[in-house]
Amino acid sequence: MKLWQKSENQLLKEIERFTVGDDYLTDAKIVKQDIMGSIAHSRMLAEIGILTLEEQKILEKGLRKIYKDYQSQNFSISYEDEDVHTKVEKILTQEYGDVGKKLHTARSRNDQVLTDLRLFSKEKILETAFELADTIQHLIDFAERYKKIPMSGYTHMQRAMPSSVGQWAAAFSEELTDLLIFGESIYRLNDACPLGSGAGFGVSLEINREMTARELGFERVQISPIYCQNSRGKIEAQILSWLTGIGLAVNKMATDLVLFSTAEFAYFKLSDTITTGSSIMPQKKNLDVMELVRGKTSLLIGNETAMKSLVTNLISGYHRDLQDTKKLVINSFDTVLDFLAMIRITVKNIEPIEKNLVSAMDKTVFATDIAYDKVKEGVPFREAYQYVGTHLDELPETDPIKNIEGKKHLGATGNLGLELIQKRMNEKKNQFQELITQYQTVQKNLLGG
Repeated sequence: MKLWQKSENQLLKEIERFTVGDDYLTDAKIVKQDIMGSIAHSRMLAEIGILTLEEQKILEKGLRKIYKDYQSQNFSISYEDEDVHTKVEKILTQEYGDVGKKLHTARSRNDQVLTDLRLFSKEKILETAFELADTIQHLIDFAERYKKIPMSGYTHMQRAMPSSVGQWAAAFSEELTDLLIFGESIYRLNDACPLGSGAGFGVSLEINREMTARELGFERVQISPIYCQNSRGKIEAQILSWLTGIGLAVNKMATDLVLFSTAEFAYFKLSDTITTGSSIMPQKKNLDVMELVRGKTSLLIGNETAMKSLVTNLISGYHRDLQDTKKLVINSFDTVLDFLAMIRITVKNIEPIEKNLVSAMDKTVFATDIAYDKVKEGVPFREAYQYVGTHLDELPETDPIKNIEGKKHLGATGNLGLELIQKRMNEKKNQFQELITQYQTVQKNLLGG
């Protein structure tokens, strides 16, 4: 029997196939969160007298056993189960009879799955933030190591002005630090407990929603039951916007590395440990890992667009359209966590080829700097600009290393400001570490061990 089934009449197989789809496979990703929510809910039901203390202890023991079975891979959700909620209730009812039937009192699958997704997203935001901080550290270290190696900057795909490998890497470390800071806002937005909103209109029992939120470690209760359901897909869209931002940052880095590691540029030496080959061309060394990062960013953007499209043109309340939001969230977190791991591995396995980088910096790369030298002599910038632009063939030779070391304003090649980026990153990383510790305490309280 399904949780919603009122009689023995069976749903047409064609309808069941279409409505269930592969959602039961997606639910396998949120088993832990569903059990956490159920334990907290059972404690609240005992507190208001719906369950006796003995019944609550039986349910909590049963739910923890299901979690242990899940950890040891002895728990699975089948197509016939439909979803995780049905499977858990089925096991509890088979094991403990009527006690298992009481657990769903004062909740709907609507607020149950919404709570599961909030808990899942909390955990994944924290995991992503930690991995993001680690990736930033790799980039800061890379920038520090190669800060004195010149590299031409580009605009319009043409050589532009002197830069450095360090300045290039520092740019990504700062961008990702901003995204780490943005991640805290996303975490706070998501950190609201919808449990107790029922199907979207509350329930007629005097439940204690504040208690449930505390048990689950949420910062606050999401107050309006209607807003709880209306926010589904919208808060997830904000999470996906954050993840897409991370994807766009590493996408640009991946694109740079694919281009700059070609034979035509040969700015970076690639370890054999991160390159693939060709089945027909023996000489090939392909940076496929960065091409896949580049390509999968489009899929991230697609997930965000799909999420926003799914919640468009729906009246207030729950709709089955929202079933597909779960998969988009789970897939996007998995994709970004893979991205960050691949960036860290790649950064550890590449090194700049200094002679090629220096030789690529012809005299015209220094044209703007030479114009500024004339400005220092009192020549108006526009006149200096015109003069240099019409005498490019006469530009003097410039030492690239001395050039980049001589620029000292904050962010310039001779003063990357890495210590400031490091400080901002560390401050936010420490805050996330506190949140991780708090969440681990909540999990231990609910799941034991």
